[in-house]
Amino acid sequence: YLERLLVVAKEKERLDSEVEIAREVQAQLFPHEVPELHTLRIKAACEPARLVSGDYYDFQVVGDSEVALAIADVAGKGISAALLMAALQSSLRIQLQMPAEVLAGGGSGHLGEGISTSRLVSNLNRQLHSTTSAEKYATFFLGVYDESSSVFTYTNAGHLSPMLVRDGTVTLLDVNGTVVGAFPFSEYEESRVTLRSGDLLVCYTDGITEPENEFGEMFGEERLMELLLRNSQRAEEEIIQLVLDSVKQWTGSEELQDDMTLLLARRV
Repeated sequence: YLERLLVVAKEKERLDSEVEIAREVQAQLFPHEVPELHTLRIKAACEPARLVSGDYYDFQVVGDSEVALAIADVAGKGISAALLMAALQSSLRIQLQMPAEVLAGGGSGHLGEGISTSRLVSNLNRQLHSTTSAEKYATFFLGVYDESSSVFTYTNAGHLSPMLVRDGTVTLLDVNGTVVGAFPFSEYEESRVTLRSGDLLVCYTDGITEPENEFGEMFGEERLMELLLRNSQRAEEEIIQLVLDSVKQWTGSEELQDDMTLLLARRV
């Protein structure tokens, strides 16, 4: 009996050490430096429910005047979700480093024409579908902000609609395609919005809106909207902390029900 306990303890130790390695590897996948832009401030945070997360966010400067923002929520939990998150990250980053004419969707290649987010997401979808099993998929939002025009072009592949806080109102951005990785020939659209000074764009995962209190009520979209409207003038770091704290207060538990991720972009 004692021998069996020792074997179990040793196995647990081995698994714990593997999860710790996975956590360290994953921490390297999130961006470490926020790009310094003239007209946009970016701030993000991810609090995993377990040691590793199935949530993902990213931002990367592309060309001279554009920045790509992404947020995703991978189906499932734990290490298998973290692996798909890593595949998503590498696929997106490889594509964002492609030549301008490829990113622009076959135009003349001048980046001023804008990166085609729908084309990028379609490529990403095909790649994920061909390299992962059928039940592996993710909701995914990709937006590209062009500093020269203040235009934000985006494709939302089944992700929760980001919120645009402007002049005391909240607008939900479009959903213009299904999840990535599930179907090989999914088609994606793209939408555009011109950001004005003071606008606050809030992207988030369902770990923010779906946690329940002791009565089984979800935190919900409405509460998040109210919180953002009341506090939209605060600094981005403060807003993120406020949202995370409010969700934890709502559940009455320090233990997270799901990964919580927020990505904020403020037009200055």
